[in-house]
Amino acid sequence: METEQRLIASFQKNSAEVVRVYLQTWKDQRYVDIRVWSQARPGDGEAAAHPTYKGITLSVELLENLKKAVDKALAAVEMGEVEEPDLGPEGGK
Repeated sequence: METEQRLIASFQKNSAEVVRVYLQTWKDQRYVDIRVWSQARPGDGEAAAHPTYKGITLSVELLENLKKAVDKALAAVEMGEVEEPDLGPEGGK
């Protein structure tokens, strides 16, 4: 099976890493992959950039849940507060 992927966004994390967001299809299922990439060193060329293990891959059905969680984190940061997480009926399991 061949994986299809499309780069949606990227931003600089620090001087040596970039975060890339991809939409991808694998085995007829759609996923979003948010991953830290190590940048190429000067003289290595773009091909030397590579993904790290730091990241998350979710089915697109869970993307709205991730957005809500990030929105809550952003609101907490903006208010200078940290709330207890809502882990749902199963306690986050």
